[in-house]
Amino acid sequence: MKNILILIKRKFLIFLKNINMNLFLYFLFPIFIYLFMVAPLSNLFDFIYSSGMSYTYHSVPAIIFICTSMLALITPITVIKRDSKNDFLSYIFTTRVTNNNYFLSVIIYSLICAYIEFIISFFIAIQLSDSGSKLGFIISWNQIFYFFIIIFPSIFFFLNLGLFLSNFLRRVEYILISLIFLFLLISFGSSSFIPIDYYPSSFARFIEDYNIVFQLFDMFISILRNNNISLGVFIISVVLSIILYCLNLILFKKMVKNY
Repeated sequence: MKNILILIKRKFLIFLKNINMNLFLYFLFPIFIYLFMVAPLSNLFDFIYSSGMSYTYHSVPAIIFICTSMLALITPITVIKRDSKNDFLSYIFTTRVTNNNYFLSVIIYSLICAYIEFIISFFIAIQLSDSGSKLGFIISWNQIFYFFIIIFPSIFFFLNLGLFLSNFLRRVEYILISLIFLFLLISFGSSSFIPIDYYPSSFARFIEDYNIVFQLFDMFISILRNNNISLGVFIISVVLSIILYCLNLILFKKMVKNY
């Protein structure tokens, strides 16, 4: 446990060293999403009949979900790339630090960073929705608390996906291409910005039944509609995350000699 805390402390010292740039990017991401995705689409969609709510009640959780999930995905990739580039990985594995200790420190650090982005994107999304909507966005403290809970399986899933992908994404151009592809997949595959009402019925049923990303996002809509959320989504996302983590350990042991 002591080794994990030391590694986490090191990561936050690096974060604080570049805190101005980091916070700038954390704030810029939700603003960028709103200006280039939500604002144009809000002119096309008004009332969503499947949920019985206005488009604002889809776009606000969409901004929160996309920004938080993408940051959870990006953080472990960038951390591991940085540690491998400066030979830190080669050094720590000559000490008593195990693979599990190192990756648990990356997971905890990424989890905290993702929650920071969650808070920032939540604040910005609400402020921008109030300025761009006649009625604004009304949410209770209970719903905010539930948001804080249901974002956890999304963060946990995507940060483990980031760990897994870090075994393959070494070059910057590959990382950028993969992140753009995953951003589009998460954004439109979850029907977050374009409501599922506007998809072909057969494709919509497939997304609803088999797309874990849609099911993770749909929990936010369920909370806003005051509906119960499915415990099965939590379980499935955690199981998938554990599988990705185990695969990451297996792949990393084979590739660690290259670091």
